[in-house]
Amino acid sequence: MSEHWKIFLALLGFLSVGSCGTAPSVDAWFVDSLVKVFQDEKFSAHPVADTDILVPRNGHGSLQLCIRPTSQLENFQASLEWSEGTPGGIMLQLRRVGYVPVESNTHDTPDDELIRKAPDLFPDPLFNDIPSTIEGDQTTPLWITIAADATAAPGEYVAQVVISAEGIGTRTLPFRVIVTPSRVPDQQTLSVTNWFYVGEERMSRFYDLEDSEDYWTLLGNLARVMAEYRQNVVLTPVTSLTEATIRDGKYEFDFTRLDRWIETFRNAGFTGPIEGGHLLTRQKGYYSDVAAPISLITDGEVSRELVPPDDPRAQQYFEAFLPALYHHLQERGWADTYYQHILDEPHDHEIKFYEQYGELVRKLMPGIKTVDAVDLEENDGFLDRYLDYWVPVLSSFDEALDVLASHTVQEGKGAWYYTCIGPRERYLNRFIDFSLLKVQLLHWFNYRHGLTGYLHWGGNYWSEEPFENVQPVINDGRTLLPAGDSAIIYPDPENLSVLSSIRLEIMREGIEDYELFRVLEQDNPQLASDLVRQAIPNITDYVRDVAEFRNLRRQLLLPSADVDGASRAER
Repeated sequence: MSEHWKIFLALLGFLSVGSCGTAPSVDAWFVDSLVKVFQDEKFSAHPVADTDILVPRNGHGSLQLCIRPTSQLENFQASLEWSEGTPGGIMLQLRRVGYVPVESNTHDTPDDELIRKAPDLFPDPLFNDIPSTIEGDQTTPLWITIAADATAAPGEYVAQVVISAEGIGTRTLPFRVIVTPSRVPDQQTLSVTNWFYVGEERMSRFYDLEDSEDYWTLLGNLARVMAEYRQNVVLTPVTSLTEATIRDGKYEFDFTRLDRWIETFRNAGFTGPIEGGHLLTRQKGYYSDVAAPISLITDGEVSRELVPPDDPRAQQYFEAFLPALYHHLQERGWADTYYQHILDEPHDHEIKFYEQYGELVRKLMPGIKTVDAVDLEENDGFLDRYLDYWVPVLSSFDEALDVLASHTVQEGKGAWYYTCIGPRERYLNRFIDFSLLKVQLLHWFNYRHGLTGYLHWGGNYWSEEPFENVQPVINDGRTLLPAGDSAIIYPDPENLSVLSSIRLEIMREGIEDYELFRVLEQDNPQLASDLVRQAIPNITDYVRDVAEFRNLRRQLLLPSADVDGASRAER
């Protein structure tokens, strides 16, 4: 009998009966963090979790503890402790998994790709508070995060969750943290961007921003949280952050707010490219006319307006703005890490405008890299001329992997991929009604296909009620979003910050796996290739069994392990 099974049996024996025979009994059991646990599920709903949690140095691991009493628990408390001493460089965190309503499942998706049929409450947000009352006949998952910094010594450490409540006394539930010799590098090579919508007017719907400095406090807190979760690129609205004025009939630009924005994210730990916002937009959503947002001079006054991209005034503005921005980036030492967007997903008649503004960037900002979400099927050569980093949507390049590979071997070129509303069907994605294993594999997919970045449009595109509606409607009422597509974090107004989600937690572990693959590639390229190909044979064929995935990931974290699972590096 394995050790984790013995622990599980002990947990099932966690029963306390009062003298009157009315005290609740409690089931408490560990569940793998890749499993989404529903409130109506009992301990028999999922396989027993392995309580040996592998954590790379400079990386993270996770586990869930589920609590299900027969009747309501009062004065419930839970905490994390080390069984013997406090090991250096390892931190433990305990949070509560919350639930959000999913009204409809992701359409065009087979039932066997969904974790549960909607409507229902699905697990997603993570709350920092542990409730003092636990409802009876309902499962409450607690999320355990283990963080090992670069100084943590490889080895085995025993920790425990200590729980107590009226009528049940105090119990300890042990698990083992195995810090592996493998180490996530300090310098992240994978570019990761979730787009944030943080205009002061929009954010004031969710936060009290009466003090003008509150906005920058919120932005700094958002930046720190996302940097902790390995996001290293931020969409930066360069035109709206720049104040334009007119002197002697010519534009002058003040980059003070842009500098503060960039420094806020840099100081928080964002080390990737500065993702310059799009020069062109659309007037009323994806299907409407392209427009150029410019600072327009009218009777000596400057106002922000949308004008057609072929309007001479747009050309005049960008011929002034782009050289000024370029010079400022060079002065600040940011030009080498600055990427410029032109237009999101250009198609059909829009391509001529893309070429027009791509030419401006090439001429007025020499050496600046360009990046955009694109459709490879619409490439008649303009992508090669004007776009350095191609970002096609997953599911659009099943038959174009050779095209992407050809692009990435060119000097200075690269390819990311993105997800947005889709893909659905049997593809990987991070929707709330999809398995968490799909989320972790998103970045195994990056490594599998030689892609060096991931972009998602919905970092925090919250509905008016972020915890009650995770499926906002966009595009003037034409598009009902799949659950969770619009956001991977939740507002935390009390702390002028944001809350994580179980999807974000697992996404971080996937990003760290990508970097570990890059390390393994240097020492054992064949093993790296074999592991990722076993996990993802092709684009829609990938491991779906959690236990099978854990075995593959163990080989990634312990690449020198013997057949019996013991690592030679630990001996």
